[in-house]
Amino acid sequence: MKTLVILFQLLCFYLYLPAVELAPDSILTVYKDGEFVTHYKTKFKATNEVVGDVSENLISDFHNSPANLFNWALKDLGLQEKKENELTFVIKPSQFDEKTGITHGLFDIIVPNITTFKNVKIDAIVAKKTRKSGEIEVIADIIYSSLLLKNGLGTITIIPQKNDEQLLIANVRIRFGWFFNIFITKKRYKSIIEWRIKKFSENIKKECEKRQEKIPD
Repeated sequence: MKTLVILFQLLCFYLYLPAVELAPDSILTVYKDGEFVTHYKTKFKATNEVVGDVSENLISDFHNSPANLFNWALKDLGLQEKKENELTFVIKPSQFDEKTGITHGLFDIIVPNITTFKNVKIDAIVAKKTRKSGEIEVIADIIYSSLLLKNGLGTITIIPQKNDEQLLIANVRIRFGWFFNIFITKKRYKSIIEWRIKKFSENIKKECEKRQEKIPD
């Protein structure tokens, strides 16, 4: 599994808000009533077929070969690199239940100079939706967390544009548990989570572009 922590950090929330107008490659986080909501969008060139393949690989790797995600979707996210005075997540093996579609994960949370939480449980459902318009949504729903979150839900939405251009929209909504709601300030959120949402989205974009370049004209 090695993805659950990033996916709640990245937690692509199914919250497409037309009122939020962002320029390409722009990111915005809003904090209200104990909840962080982050929006990011970017554009890239790739066919619908390439986008479909990449999204299928994302789901497949998450369920079957999560370690492979660190070669592309989670590349350079520095998830488990322990740094002084930084919150660190240590990911442990997880289990995917094919009958329920739920991935059960465990990880440790190291809070510098305070404490370490061992074997924090988190359950997530990660799935893909393809609409008739060609729009693709990869949805991550955190349905249970024993400590870290009250809830988290998100999406990566990729919308076809003209001339094989694609618009990628990442939306993330996170409400932390009581302890982390105090510990994670807006500044810490930006340094721990926000940049990872952007980087994860950029990794998906780069993978689509790389595969597109390999297709003969």
